[in-house]
Amino acid sequence: MGHSDEWTFADYFKQEQAVFRGMISAAVALRWMIEHDFELPDDAGLKQMEAEVNRELCEAWGEIFSLAVLKWRDGQ
Repeated sequence: MGHSDEWTFADYFKQEQAVFRGMISAAVALRWMIEHDFELPDDAGLKQMEAEVNRELCEAWGEIFSLAVLKWRDGQ
């Protein structure tokens, strides 16, 4: 993913974090659907999935940040 000279690392990191949030969200949703025989989640299920996405994103944050720093430095 390229970036212009005007971008700050914070701008770049926000995009990287959004990509990882999307991947984690997809994985959590798929796991939930499999565990619940492909029934659509109710409001409580959606809140559980959101909490799980946030938890997994927090667990992965250090790795996401480190990868973003390395990618950012390679692009400079």
